[in-house]
Amino acid sequence: MKQNLPTRREMKFLAKRLMMHPICMRVTLLLVCVQLAFYGLRVFCGGTLTYGLAKLSEYGDTASGIYFNAEGFSILFRMDLTQTVLAIPVTYHQILVFLLVNALFFVLLAPLRLGAMEQYWGGLRGSTQLSVFRVFQWFRQPKRLGKAVAVEFVLSILVRLAGIVATIPSLYLFYVFYTNTPSADAYTTLSSLTQMGATLLAVAAALFTFWLHSVFLPVRYCLCAHPEYSLGQTFRRGLQSAKGVRGAFFRFRLSYILWFAASQLTYGAMDLFVTPYSSLGGMVFLQEAARARQGGTQTPQAS
Repeated sequence: MKQNLPTRREMKFLAKRLMMHPICMRVTLLLVCVQLAFYGLRVFCGGTLTYGLAKLSEYGDTASGIYFNAEGFSILFRMDLTQTVLAIPVTYHQILVFLLVNALFFVLLAPLRLGAMEQYWGGLRGSTQLSVFRVFQWFRQPKRLGKAVAVEFVLSILVRLAGIVATIPSLYLFYVFYTNTPSADAYTTLSSLTQMGATLLAVAAALFTFWLHSVFLPVRYCLCAHPEYSLGQTFRRGLQSAKGVRGAFFRFRLSYILWFAASQLTYGAMDLFVTPYSSLGGMVFLQEAARARQGGTQTPQAS
């Protein structure tokens, strides 16, 4: 089937053309403005966890570990080689605020994101019923709201948790490296191998997380294309839509990696371009994969 797919350049070109549709641009502006507003409110309300680097001399002989106190706990990671300590102070109040604020914003943002994706998909299929106001119908219909939250929970929460678990081996190797290498004089071949292994495992964990997100991403596209599906149908047919092209879809998504990095570095401001570009690109890919399974044309075009 891969041979029947259009080239990556052709699919991305169509995505760029579709994202310039006036409705797509307005929907994206609405979504990104809300995302940025929620990020600012999270910071203002204390819904983010902070960390910092401190001088090793300020902590003396305190070893790496988790230290509990009356108000919460602190995570310390000594890096004697660089004479610094990574410190993450957390209070129980911060945890409570973090969970409440992020849960609230997640429930508000999930249907808005699905509503925006529905308009993207409508633009790809040539629908004449596109409207910014249709984005909010995901809030007015409880069934749609519930399905949107469930799908976004898998993509945003469960996938990230799996990624965190995947980084544990690399974190352990970094711990071993800094524990056994307190100074430049203690740096040995084994230290070098440990550091390289930790770095490679960290990269592998990041790729695994990105791959897992790519596996479940078609479920989001399936729901926005067919809001009438039940949750079970959404997951089943969404996962089936990438059957036979899952590896190619992962590599296609990987070609956006620099854009995703730019989005992270700008706290989501670059999503004005990245969100419609990458989302429409993924939708075009899956549409062309469906056509290829049916023996359709190789030239990508809006329906």
